[in-house]
Amino acid sequence: MKRVTAILLSVICVISLASCVRVPNDDVFSTTLPTDDAAIATLPPPIENEKVTELRVAIRYETDMNPLFPKHYSTRSLFALVYETLFSVDHEGKIVPDLAKSITYDVATMTYRIQIEDGKTFHSGKKLTAQDVKASLLKTVSLMTADLNDEEPTTNPDDTGTDQSTGKLEDDELSASYKDGAQFQVSSFSLMTASMKKEYRNIRQVSTEGSDVILIELHKPDPHIIGLLTFPIIPESDINLRSMNPVSGSGEWQIVSTGSGRLVTLERVNRGSGIVSISAKAFDETAEAMQAFDDGEIDVLVLDSSETSLYADRSRIRKQRIDYPCYISLYFRDDDRDSALLWRDYMVREIRSDSTGDQFAAPFVRALYPLLPGDSRLQNVPIPAYAVGDLPVIELPDDEPEPSETIDDAGAPASVKPDKRAPFVLLVPEGFTPHRLVENIGACVARLGRRFAPQFVSKEEWTNTLRKNSYDAALLTDASHLFLDPVDYLEGLQGAGLFDWTEIVDADDIVTLREAQRLISLPEGANLELFSEITYAQTVSRVFSALPVLGLAITETMVLYGNNVENTMSGSWDSPYENIEELIVWRP
Repeated sequence: MKRVTAILLSVICVISLASCVRVPNDDVFSTTLPTDDAAIATLPPPIENEKVTELRVAIRYETDMNPLFPKHYSTRSLFALVYETLFSVDHEGKIVPDLAKSITYDVATMTYRIQIEDGKTFHSGKKLTAQDVKASLLKTVSLMTADLNDEEPTTNPDDTGTDQSTGKLEDDELSASYKDGAQFQVSSFSLMTASMKKEYRNIRQVSTEGSDVILIELHKPDPHIIGLLTFPIIPESDINLRSMNPVSGSGEWQIVSTGSGRLVTLERVNRGSGIVSISAKAFDETAEAMQAFDDGEIDVLVLDSSETSLYADRSRIRKQRIDYPCYISLYFRDDDRDSALLWRDYMVREIRSDSTGDQFAAPFVRALYPLLPGDSRLQNVPIPAYAVGDLPVIELPDDEPEPSETIDDAGAPASVKPDKRAPFVLLVPEGFTPHRLVENIGACVARLGRRFAPQFVSKEEWTNTLRKNSYDAALLTDASHLFLDPVDYLEGLQGAGLFDWTEIVDADDIVTLREAQRLISLPEGANLELFSEITYAQTVSRVFSALPVLGLAITETMVLYGNNVENTMSGSWDSPYENIEELIVWRP
């Protein structure tokens, strides 16, 4: 990462994924380091083995090599080595400059002026200019907003001929999510992702000033704008390229061969010592990649948050867990808000009394806080956990109904008690992989005297089903490209038509939450000296105490290392392959 001025760092350092640290099974927030199962040592290589400079990894098969178009997480994370961005997320969860050299903001015109590093070139030898940044940004806006009900574009027409359409794409199915990837994609069901996509429409105009300055004018002030500027930068001439030919980047690694998409080869631009070549083999399914890893054909395997739950319990594998801005919560349908809040508190009590403890949300970390145990703006103050007082005694249904006669598998009559309890319908995203979490919710519901009835809903029907009144609660999976802000989460619920949180929450608390958002806005953020961590933490707790939602888990991505690999990479969820060259690989 490039160095940046002290004044810039002082502003952007407030953006942190501190909210994603692991916490113990109690109501006190405790900061710990991200989990890294490095205690499982790499096995010493046989004497005949030799150290090699090539690393073998797995990616998902792609239909094209253009990094601007949706890619599976394993592919996208590898491409982060090839393509630079204006800003990126480091291993501490902070937004840091990449190609951005400086940034200023004009309050009157709501315009960001970003100067990029001069003298940068693509691997092709072509100079990287502000025009390439502009074209890449406009294409990103087009792709991210393509599925927003075909609304009219709000970004200025591009005089260079760049595709500005925010309507249908040539490849329609790629506009919303990656369909050929994992069976379950969090972003396909995330209400927050759907809401935040609309923020791209807040970009009113993009222009350039010379060859090294890009100007981004907004319709209204936006605390998330810098988080939107993490798109790959490619040559303007290639933004619409949809082929297996590699697109030139400007990063420390370059793609030298694609092998029809089945074998992608990367080489380090400045070779130096350590790993200098990456051989990325493409697989159609995660299970195939996992089998190749078990067979020793793959040295390192990167799993996204949906895949992690399938393999987190595998033993005798050195695993590196990386916090991921994806959160699992429960929403209780609030046609009768008092009843919804009561059910939430009953659920909190049941989870806390469950003997499984921290395993309730396995393999992820249990939250049981208003949303998260911590927050990116809080360094010294925890967000109080849910306070559950005395609850009314639940009148369980008659446990001795008249038996009825049926036939068992052996053909003999058997007595079966009809279940007269009203079913507790839980909406679950189709393909949701942490099955134990769903089962544990069902166990809590059963202890509360209700028959558990999970209903699995496809991504196409998810939002519409949420708006109907035919369920009791919904399991929400929300993802952010950066970090979670409470307001983003609540506006995602509001945007889906579930409830208007601003009509429930006290006006002063709304102001506090909105002002806190300005802390992540560059560079005109709120005065840090006036920000009170205690006031903000209490506000978050008070707001969520009034709303029918319950934080359940924080998810993770995961890197698996073969027993022939020494050392550990130091990247973030956004770029897990950082410092990949420092790995040591032994092979016969």
